[in-house]
Amino acid sequence: MVLISVGSLLFQDHNHTLNGPDKTKYNFYLNKNMKKTVLKIGLLLSMAPLLVSCASQQDVEELRYQLRIVNKKVDDMKSDTVDRLQKRQAAASGQMDILEQDIMQLKSQLEESYHLNQRLREQNKELGETITSVAQNEASQREEALKKIEEQQREKEEKLTQLLNEKIRQQEENVKAIQQARIKEAERRAKEAAISAELAKNRSNSANSNLSGTQQLKVDKAKIKHSVVAPPTVPDTAIQPASSPSVAPVTTSAVTPSAPKEVVAPAIASNSSGGTGSFAEATKLYEQKKYSQALQIFEDIASNSNAAEQVDARYMMGECLFDQKEYDKAIMQYQKIIAQNSNHNKAPAAMLKQAMAFEKLADKDTAKVIYKKVLKKHSNSSEAAIAQTRLEKL
Repeated sequence: MVLISVGSLLFQDHNHTLNGPDKTKYNFYLNKNMKKTVLKIGLLLSMAPLLVSCASQQDVEELRYQLRIVNKKVDDMKSDTVDRLQKRQAAASGQMDILEQDIMQLKSQLEESYHLNQRLREQNKELGETITSVAQNEASQREEALKKIEEQQREKEEKLTQLLNEKIRQQEENVKAIQQARIKEAERRAKEAAISAELAKNRSNSANSNLSGTQQLKVDKAKIKHSVVAPPTVPDTAIQPASSPSVAPVTTSAVTPSAPKEVVAPAIASNSSGGTGSFAEATKLYEQKKYSQALQIFEDIASNSNAAEQVDARYMMGECLFDQKEYDKAIMQYQKIIAQNSNHNKAPAAMLKQAMAFEKLADKDTAKVIYKKVLKKHSNSSEAAIAQTRLEKL
Protein backbone atom coordinates (compact mmCIF):
# COMPACT_ATOMS: atom_id res chain seq x y z
CA MET A 1 0.00 0.00 0.00
CA VAL A 2 2.77 2.39 0.90
CA LEU A 3 4.62 1.73 -2.33
CA ILE A 4 1.49 2.20 -4.40
CA SER A 5 0.74 5.49 -2.65
CA VAL A 6 4.31 6.68 -3.07
CA GLY A 7 4.28 5.71 -6.74
CA SER A 8 0.98 7.43 -7.35
CA LEU A 9 2.18 10.56 -5.53
CA LEU A 10 5.43 10.61 -7.44
CA PHE A 11 3.50 10.11 -10.65
CA GLN A 12 1.10 12.91 -9.78
CA ASP A 13 3.91 15.19 -8.62
CA HIS A 14 5.91 14.49 -11.73
CA ASN A 15 2.85 14.98 -13.91
CA HIS A 16 2.12 18.31 -12.21
CA THR A 17 5.66 19.50 -12.75
CA LEU A 18 5.47 18.86 -16.50
CA ASN A 19 4.04 21.60 -18.65
CA GLY A 20 3.94 22.31 -22.35
CA PRO A 21 6.61 20.49 -24.38
CA ASP A 22 7.88 18.47 -21.33
CA LYS A 23 4.47 16.94 -20.87
CA THR A 24 4.34 15.98 -24.52
CA LYS A 25 7.71 14.29 -24.24
CA TYR A 26 6.58 12.51 -21.10
CA ASN A 27 3.51 11.12 -22.82
CA PHE A 28 5.63 9.94 -25.69
CA TYR A 29 8.05 8.26 -23.27
CA LEU A 30 5.12 6.73 -21.35
CA ASN A 31 3.61 5.21 -24.46
CA LYS A 32 6.96 3.87 -25.54
CA ASN A 33 7.75 2.12 -22.26
CA MET A 34 4.18 1.07 -21.43
CA LYS A 35 5.07 -2.57 -21.26
CA LYS A 36 8.03 -1.97 -19.02
CA THR A 37 5.90 0.09 -16.68
CA VAL A 38 3.20 -2.57 -16.48
CA LEU A 39 5.82 -5.19 -15.69
CA LYS A 40 7.35 -3.02 -13.01
CA ILE A 41 3.95 -2.39 -11.44
CA GLY A 42 3.18 -6.08 -11.47
CA LEU A 43 6.51 -6.79 -9.87
CA LEU A 44 5.84 -4.22 -7.21
CA LEU A 45 2.41 -5.64 -6.53
CA SER A 46 3.85 -9.11 -6.18
CA MET A 47 6.46 -7.84 -3.81
CA ALA A 48 4.09 -5.61 -1.90
CA PRO A 49 3.38 -8.01 0.96
CA LEU A 50 7.07 -8.28 1.58
CA LEU A 51 7.67 -4.54 1.47
CA VAL A 52 4.78 -3.76 3.81
CA SER A 53 6.26 -5.75 6.46
CA CYS A 54 9.54 -3.97 6.02
CA ALA A 55 8.26 -0.26 6.16
CA SER A 56 7.77 1.23 9.61
CA GLN A 57 5.05 3.48 10.82
CA GLN A 58 7.49 6.31 11.32
CA ASP A 59 8.44 6.36 7.65
CA VAL A 60 4.85 6.64 6.66
CA GLU A 61 4.35 9.61 8.98
CA GLU A 62 7.40 11.34 7.57
CA LEU A 63 6.15 10.85 4.09
CA ARG A 64 2.78 12.25 5.01
CA TYR A 65 4.45 15.22 6.68
CA GLN A 66 6.53 15.91 3.60
CA LEU A 67 3.45 15.61 1.46
CA ARG A 68 1.63 18.12 3.63
CA ILE A 69 4.57 20.52 3.39
CA VAL A 70 4.61 20.16 -0.36
CA ASN A 71 0.87 20.73 -0.54
CA LYS A 72 1.19 23.76 1.71
CA LYS A 73 3.89 25.24 -0.48
CA VAL A 74 1.76 24.59 -3.49
CA ASP A 75 -1.20 26.27 -1.79
CA ASP A 76 0.98 29.18 -0.71
CA MET A 77 2.27 29.60 -4.22
CA LYS A 78 -1.27 29.46 -5.58
CA SER A 79 -2.51 31.98 -3.02
CA ASP A 80 0.41 34.36 -3.63
CA THR A 81 0.04 34.14 -7.38
CA VAL A 82 -3.71 34.61 -7.23
CA ASP A 83 -3.37 37.57 -4.86
CA ARG A 84 -0.83 39.23 -7.11
CA LEU A 85 -2.99 38.59 -10.13
CA GLN A 86 -6.05 39.89 -8.34
CA LYS A 87 -4.17 42.99 -7.19
CA ARG A 88 -2.88 43.56 -10.70
CA GLN A 89 -6.33 43.01 -12.08
CA ALA A 90 -7.79 45.39 -9.50
CA ALA A 91 -5.14 48.00 -10.31
CA ALA A 92 -5.75 47.51 -14.02
CA SER A 93 -9.49 47.78 -13.51
CA GLY A 94 -8.93 50.99 -11.50
CA GLN A 95 -6.80 52.43 -14.26
CA MET A 96 -9.43 51.40 -16.77
CA ASP A 97 -12.05 53.22 -14.72
CA ILE A 98 -9.85 56.31 -14.59
CA LEU A 99 -9.26 56.08 -18.33
CA GLU A 100 -12.98 55.68 -18.93
CA GLN A 101 -13.65 58.71 -16.75
CA ASP A 102 -11.00 60.70 -18.63
CA ILE A 103 -12.47 59.57 -21.93
CA MET A 104 -15.94 60.59 -20.77
CA GLN A 105 -14.60 63.99 -19.70
CA LEU A 106 -12.86 64.41 -23.06
CA LYS A 107 -16.06 63.43 -24.85
CA SER A 108 -18.05 65.95 -22.80
CA GLN A 109 -15.43 68.64 -23.48
CA LEU A 110 -15.48 67.82 -27.18
CA GLU A 111 -19.25 68.03 -27.21
CA GLU A 112 -19.14 71.36 -25.38
CA SER A 113 -16.52 72.62 -27.83
CA TYR A 114 -18.64 71.44 -30.73
CA HIS A 115 -21.75 73.17 -29.37
CA LEU A 116 -19.70 76.29 -28.62
CA ASN A 117 -18.32 76.29 -32.17
CA GLN A 118 -21.83 75.87 -33.50
CA ARG A 119 -23.03 78.86 -31.46
CA LEU A 120 -20.02 80.89 -32.58
CA ARG A 121 -20.71 80.02 -36.21
CA GLU A 122 -24.32 81.04 -35.83
CA GLN A 123 -23.29 84.26 -34.10
CA ASN A 124 -20.70 84.96 -36.82
CA LYS A 125 -23.31 84.29 -39.45
CA GLU A 126 -25.77 86.65 -37.76
CA LEU A 127 -23.01 89.23 -37.29
CA GLY A 128 -22.03 88.94 -40.95
CA GLU A 129 -25.63 89.38 -42.03
CA THR A 130 -25.97 92.37 -39.70
CA ILE A 131 -22.77 93.96 -41.03
CA THR A 132 -23.89 93.33 -44.60
CA SER A 133 -27.29 94.88 -43.98
CA VAL A 134 -25.73 97.87 -42.19
CA ALA A 135 -23.21 98.33 -45.02
CA GLN A 136 -25.98 98.15 -47.60
CA ASN A 137 -28.08 100.66 -45.66
CA GLU A 138 -25.13 103.02 -45.29
CA ALA A 139 -24.28 102.62 -48.98
CA SER A 140 -27.87 103.40 -49.96
CA GLN A 141 -27.90 106.38 -47.60
CA ARG A 142 -24.62 107.63 -49.05
CA GLU A 143 -25.94 107.24 -52.57
CA GLU A 144 -29.09 109.14 -51.67
CA ALA A 145 -27.04 111.86 -49.98
CA LEU A 146 -24.74 112.09 -53.01
CA LYS A 147 -27.73 112.28 -55.32
CA LYS A 148 -29.22 115.06 -53.21
CA ILE A 149 -25.91 116.92 -53.18
CA GLU A 150 -25.56 116.51 -56.95
CA GLU A 151 -29.11 117.72 -57.47
CA GLN A 152 -28.51 120.71 -55.21
CA GLN A 153 -25.25 121.47 -56.99
CA ARG A 154 -26.96 121.10 -60.36
CA GLU A 155 -29.71 123.47 -59.26
CA LYS A 156 -27.14 125.95 -58.00
CA GLU A 157 -25.22 125.69 -61.26
CA GLU A 158 -28.39 126.21 -63.27
CA LYS A 159 -29.35 129.22 -61.14
CA LEU A 160 -25.83 130.58 -61.39
CA THR A 161 -25.79 130.05 -65.15
CA GLN A 162 -29.14 131.78 -65.52
CA LEU A 163 -27.98 134.64 -63.33
CA LEU A 164 -24.75 135.03 -65.25
CA ASN A 165 -26.51 134.81 -68.60
CA GLU A 166 -28.98 137.45 -67.45
CA LYS A 167 -26.15 139.70 -66.32
CA ILE A 168 -24.33 139.10 -69.62
CA ARG A 169 -27.48 139.96 -71.54
CA GLN A 170 -27.93 143.14 -69.52
CA GLN A 171 -24.27 143.99 -70.00
CA GLU A 172 -24.53 143.41 -73.75
CA GLU A 173 -27.64 145.58 -73.89
CA ASN A 174 -25.84 148.29 -71.97
CA VAL A 175 -22.85 148.01 -74.28
CA LYS A 176 -25.10 148.23 -77.34
CA ALA A 177 -26.86 151.24 -75.85
CA ILE A 178 -23.50 152.87 -75.17
CA GLN A 179 -22.34 152.15 -78.72
CA GLN A 180 -25.54 153.51 -80.21
CA ALA A 181 -25.26 156.58 -78.01
CA ARG A 182 -21.68 157.07 -79.17
CA ILE A 183 -22.73 156.71 -82.81
CA LYS A 184 -25.56 159.19 -82.39
CA GLU A 185 -23.27 161.55 -80.52
CA ALA A 186 -20.70 161.30 -83.31
CA GLU A 187 -23.37 161.93 -85.93
CA ARG A 188 -24.66 164.90 -83.95
CA ARG A 189 -21.18 166.35 -83.61
CA ALA A 190 -20.54 165.83 -87.31
CA LYS A 191 -23.75 167.63 -88.17
CA GLU A 192 -22.93 170.46 -85.79
CA ALA A 193 -19.45 170.72 -87.30
CA ALA A 194 -20.92 170.83 -90.79
CA ILE A 195 -23.45 173.45 -89.72
CA SER A 196 -20.73 175.52 -88.06
CA ALA A 197 -18.62 175.33 -91.20
CA GLU A 198 -21.59 176.30 -93.33
CA LEU A 199 -22.41 179.21 -91.02
CA ALA A 200 -18.82 180.41 -91.07
CA LYS A 201 -18.80 180.24 -94.84
CA ASN A 202 -22.07 182.09 -95.05
CA ARG A 203 -20.83 184.75 -92.65
CA SER A 204 -17.69 185.30 -94.66
CA ASN A 205 -19.70 185.58 -97.86
CA SER A 206 -22.23 187.94 -96.32
CA ALA A 207 -19.65 190.32 -94.90
CA ASN A 208 -19.58 192.25 -98.20
CA SER A 209 -23.30 191.94 -99.00
CA ASN A 210 -26.07 194.42 -98.34
CA LEU A 211 -28.43 194.56 -95.41
CA SER A 212 -31.10 192.49 -97.10
CA GLY A 213 -28.62 189.75 -97.64
CA THR A 214 -27.69 189.90 -93.95
CA GLN A 215 -31.30 189.53 -92.92
CA GLN A 216 -31.76 186.60 -95.27
CA LEU A 217 -28.67 184.97 -93.70
CA LYS A 218 -30.18 185.38 -90.25
CA VAL A 219 -33.36 183.68 -91.44
CA ASP A 220 -31.34 180.82 -92.87
CA LYS A 221 -29.36 180.56 -89.65
CA ALA A 222 -32.54 180.33 -87.61
CA LYS A 223 -33.87 177.59 -89.87
CA ILE A 224 -30.64 175.64 -89.58
CA LYS A 225 -30.66 175.90 -85.78
CA HIS A 226 -34.16 174.49 -85.64
CA SER A 227 -33.11 171.56 -87.84
CA VAL A 228 -30.40 170.32 -85.39
CA VAL A 229 -31.31 166.89 -83.87
CA ALA A 230 -31.39 166.71 -80.05
CA PRO A 231 -29.01 164.18 -78.42
CA PRO A 232 -30.66 160.84 -77.53
CA THR A 233 -31.04 159.66 -73.95
CA VAL A 234 -29.14 156.55 -72.83
CA PRO A 235 -29.32 154.33 -69.71
CA ASP A 236 -27.60 155.30 -66.48
CA THR A 237 -24.78 152.87 -67.17
CA ALA A 238 -24.11 154.43 -70.62
CA ILE A 239 -21.70 157.27 -71.12
CA GLN A 240 -23.51 160.61 -70.96
CA PRO A 241 -23.32 162.58 -74.22
CA ALA A 242 -21.11 165.63 -74.32
CA SER A 243 -22.69 169.08 -74.16
CA SER A 244 -23.39 170.81 -77.43
CA PRO A 245 -20.46 172.86 -78.57
CA SER A 246 -20.96 176.62 -78.54
CA VAL A 247 -21.11 178.37 -81.87
CA ALA A 248 -18.14 180.60 -82.54
CA PRO A 249 -18.88 184.32 -82.89
CA VAL A 250 -19.30 185.75 -86.33
CA THR A 251 -16.04 186.84 -87.82
CA THR A 252 -15.24 188.44 -91.11
CA SER A 253 -12.10 186.43 -91.68
CA ALA A 254 -12.09 184.08 -94.62
CA VAL A 255 -12.38 180.36 -94.05
CA THR A 256 -10.66 177.85 -96.30
CA PRO A 257 -12.62 174.80 -97.59
CA SER A 258 -10.47 172.45 -95.48
CA ALA A 259 -12.04 173.70 -92.22
CA PRO A 260 -14.94 171.17 -92.18
CA LYS A 261 -12.46 168.28 -92.43
CA GLU A 262 -10.53 169.50 -89.41
CA VAL A 263 -13.75 169.54 -87.35
CA VAL A 264 -15.08 166.11 -88.46
CA ALA A 265 -11.83 164.20 -87.83
CA PRO A 266 -12.03 164.21 -83.99
CA ALA A 267 -15.55 162.78 -84.13
CA ILE A 268 -14.36 159.81 -86.19
CA ALA A 269 -11.44 159.26 -83.86
CA SER A 270 -13.76 159.24 -80.86
CA ASN A 271 -15.85 156.57 -82.52
CA SER A 272 -12.86 154.25 -83.04
CA SER A 273 -10.84 155.12 -79.98
CA GLY A 274 -8.29 152.51 -79.16
CA GLY A 275 -7.63 151.52 -82.74
CA THR A 276 -7.25 147.91 -83.89
CA GLY A 277 -3.93 147.12 -82.28
CA SER A 278 -2.41 143.65 -82.29
CA PHE A 279 -2.73 141.05 -79.54
CA ALA A 280 0.98 141.31 -78.78
CA GLU A 281 0.71 145.08 -78.34
CA ALA A 282 -2.23 144.68 -75.95
CA THR A 283 -0.38 141.98 -74.02
CA LYS A 284 2.60 144.29 -73.68
CA LEU A 285 0.37 147.04 -72.32
CA TYR A 286 -1.15 144.56 -69.87
CA GLU A 287 2.29 143.53 -68.65
CA GLN A 288 3.06 147.24 -68.15
CA LYS A 289 -0.12 147.41 -65.99
CA LYS A 290 -1.78 149.78 -68.45
CA TYR A 291 -5.02 147.89 -68.05
CA SER A 292 -7.41 150.45 -69.56
CA GLN A 293 -5.46 150.77 -72.82
CA ALA A 294 -4.94 147.02 -73.03
CA LEU A 295 -8.65 146.43 -72.35
CA GLN A 296 -9.65 148.64 -75.29
CA ILE A 297 -7.39 146.75 -77.71
CA PHE A 298 -8.51 143.36 -76.38
CA GLU A 299 -12.13 144.45 -76.77
CA ASP A 300 -11.51 145.42 -80.42
CA ILE A 301 -9.91 142.02 -81.09
CA ALA A 302 -12.74 140.15 -79.30
CA SER A 303 -15.41 142.05 -81.25
CA ASN A 304 -13.87 140.86 -84.51
CA SER A 305 -15.51 137.47 -85.14
CA ASN A 306 -12.82 136.55 -87.69
CA ALA A 307 -9.96 137.02 -85.26
CA ALA A 308 -8.13 133.80 -84.39
CA GLU A 309 -7.33 135.23 -80.96
CA GLN A 310 -10.92 136.14 -80.12
CA VAL A 311 -11.29 133.80 -77.08
CA ASP A 312 -7.84 134.69 -75.78
CA ALA A 313 -8.66 138.38 -76.15
CA ARG A 314 -11.91 137.94 -74.23
CA TYR A 315 -10.03 136.10 -71.48
CA MET A 316 -7.51 138.95 -71.28
CA MET A 317 -10.41 141.39 -71.05
CA GLY A 318 -11.48 139.50 -67.94
CA GLU A 319 -7.93 139.66 -66.62
CA CYS A 320 -7.76 143.42 -67.15
CA LEU A 321 -11.07 143.91 -65.38
CA PHE A 322 -10.02 141.55 -62.57
CA ASP A 323 -6.78 143.47 -62.01
CA GLN A 324 -8.76 146.72 -62.00
CA LYS A 325 -10.94 145.14 -59.25
CA GLU A 326 -14.03 145.31 -61.45
CA TYR A 327 -14.90 141.76 -60.46
CA ASP A 328 -18.54 141.78 -61.59
CA LYS A 329 -17.57 142.77 -65.13
CA ALA A 330 -14.71 140.25 -65.14
CA ILE A 331 -17.22 137.54 -64.19
CA MET A 332 -19.28 138.40 -67.28
CA GLN A 333 -16.29 138.08 -69.61
CA TYR A 334 -15.28 134.75 -68.07
CA GLN A 335 -18.86 133.48 -68.35
CA LYS A 336 -18.92 134.21 -72.09
CA ILE A 337 -15.91 131.92 -72.55
CA ILE A 338 -17.46 129.19 -70.35
CA ALA A 339 -20.83 129.33 -72.11
CA GLN A 340 -19.70 129.83 -75.72
CA ASN A 341 -16.26 128.14 -75.80
CA SER A 342 -16.40 125.41 -73.13
CA ASN A 343 -13.86 123.23 -75.02
CA HIS A 344 -11.28 125.98 -75.42
CA ASN A 345 -8.02 125.69 -73.51
CA LYS A 346 -8.87 128.93 -71.69
CA ALA A 347 -12.15 127.52 -70.30
CA PRO A 348 -10.59 125.98 -67.11
CA ALA A 349 -8.68 129.19 -66.38
CA ALA A 350 -11.78 131.30 -67.01
CA MET A 351 -13.82 129.13 -64.63
CA LEU A 352 -11.11 129.32 -61.95
CA LYS A 353 -10.77 133.12 -62.23
CA GLN A 354 -14.55 133.45 -62.15
CA ALA A 355 -14.63 131.59 -58.81
CA MET A 356 -11.82 133.80 -57.52
CA ALA A 357 -13.80 136.88 -58.57
CA PHE A 358 -16.84 135.65 -56.63
CA GLU A 359 -14.54 135.02 -53.67
CA LYS A 360 -13.31 138.62 -53.93
CA LEU A 361 -16.95 139.74 -53.88
CA ALA A 362 -17.41 137.78 -50.59
CA ASP A 363 -19.80 135.33 -52.29
CA LYS A 364 -18.12 132.21 -50.90
CA ASP A 365 -21.02 129.85 -51.59
CA THR A 366 -20.96 130.59 -55.31
CA ALA A 367 -17.17 130.39 -55.29
CA LYS A 368 -17.35 126.92 -53.72
CA VAL A 369 -19.81 125.74 -56.37
CA ILE A 370 -17.57 126.93 -59.21
CA TYR A 371 -14.42 125.46 -57.60
CA LYS A 372 -16.19 122.08 -57.38
CA LYS A 373 -17.24 122.49 -61.00
CA VAL A 374 -13.59 123.01 -61.98
CA LEU A 375 -12.63 119.81 -60.11
CA LYS A 376 -15.42 117.89 -61.80
CA LYS A 377 -15.06 119.09 -65.41
CA HIS A 378 -11.31 119.77 -65.54
CA SER A 379 -9.89 117.33 -62.99
CA ASN A 380 -6.65 116.77 -64.94
CA SER A 381 -5.82 120.44 -65.42
CA SER A 382 -3.42 122.54 -63.39
CA GLU A 383 -6.34 124.80 -62.44
CA ALA A 384 -7.95 121.85 -60.59
CA ALA A 385 -5.07 121.74 -58.08
CA ILE A 386 -5.42 125.47 -57.44
CA ALA A 387 -9.19 125.08 -57.08
CA GLN A 388 -8.72 122.25 -54.56
CA THR A 389 -6.32 124.36 -52.49
CA ARG A 390 -8.59 127.41 -52.45
CA LEU A 391 -11.65 125.23 -51.74
CA GLU A 392 -9.97 123.78 -48.66
CA LYS A 393 -9.25 127.28 -47.35
CA LEU A 394 -12.89 128.38 -47.62
